[in-house]
Amino acid sequence: MRVSLLTQFFPPESLAGANRVAAIADSLVDQSTLTVIAPAPSYPDPGRYRDQPPVRLPQNGRLIRTPALTAQRRSWPVRAVAESAMAARLALLASRSRPDVVVASSPSMFLGPAGLVAARAARARFVWDLRDLTWEYGREGDVIEGGVARTSLNALGRVMWTTVRRADLIVCATDGIAAAVRERLRNGRVEVVRNGIDSKFLATFDPSPPPAGNATQVLYAGLLGHAQELDVLVEVARRAPDLRITIAGDGPRRASLEALAEEHSVANIAFTGYLAPDELVRLYHASDVLFAQLRDSKLHSATAVPSKLLEYMAAARPIVYAGSGAAADLVTTTGSGLVVTPGDAEAIVAGIRRAGTAEGREMGGRGRDHVSSLPSRSEEMRQFALLVREVGQR
Repeated sequence: MRVSLLTQFFPPESLAGANRVAAIADSLVDQSTLTVIAPAPSYPDPGRYRDQPPVRLPQNGRLIRTPALTAQRRSWPVRAVAESAMAARLALLASRSRPDVVVASSPSMFLGPAGLVAARAARARFVWDLRDLTWEYGREGDVIEGGVARTSLNALGRVMWTTVRRADLIVCATDGIAAAVRERLRNGRVEVVRNGIDSKFLATFDPSPPPAGNATQVLYAGLLGHAQELDVLVEVARRAPDLRITIAGDGPRRASLEALAEEHSVANIAFTGYLAPDELVRLYHASDVLFAQLRDSKLHSATAVPSKLLEYMAAARPIVYAGSGAAADLVTTTGSGLVVTPGDAEAIVAGIRRAGTAEGREMGGRGRDHVSSLPSRSEEMRQFALLVREVGQR
């Protein structure tokens, strides 16, 4: 069976999307002749990868690169045009590779319609791996900024839901996403394959307490985007000068966050930018409390479970999660941290102070125990590969 896998991100990029797709590729290459089609690595900056050796797949796999996507920090309309063009390039190459199955993984959402067109042109099956419902988040104002007409949002939604209905299989990263899709797709095939945690990645974490220090070390690691609303951390740092807050990662809000911290002369907050996995592991170990937040919107609360929460648990550090819904339920039911109101600086400070005690160390241990009991990412993605194989054999 020949499979073409379309993705916006792929190693050596190491953000959540690339990590999931890398595991998908590892599983598919064991059961098929695999062609991965992706832009040249560019997140957050193409120059970061200039001296790195190219990634190579096993003998029955090949990796095709297209020009790098470099519009990550531009406005939403510009990014949408750039991602659409990227998706078209990847789909054209996929249709030429004579696949039996085309698999498209979001982000970017535009890979869904493009992958469907490529599959039908090649008379192949189509599988869409959904990590989010970006077009629906936009309707709630979480992703798309002002100036985009409601009619454009509605048209985009129609295209995406038509793609969902015409796919041969939809694979969702969370139960919440699957539930939202099933509401629209009464008779279609919808499966859930969660992200899991990389067993090697889990083994790299030292669960022992961080080095003793006078100040509580707080870390946020991940995307600096609109839905995370990390402006509140500047206010947290201003209210609690004894805390030392580190924001690791990149995204469209990084520049404005740095400017806000400078405007308020906040000295106890630092920005590292995008970090390689080994650098991030060292930062996890040096931290006392790990923070995450998602804007409190109906759809985000119901569907989103940030994969960073599993990494946080693997680090055996207490979590302060500002949000509600599925992710908050995960933190609460595992006892791995505290849940507070998003955007409430006072509540976040109180949560961090409580998590920075012996009680917090117990929370971190419970999180580590929970994530250690879960199927690994490779085990989850073996199930993904079996689903793709089943679709291809119909």
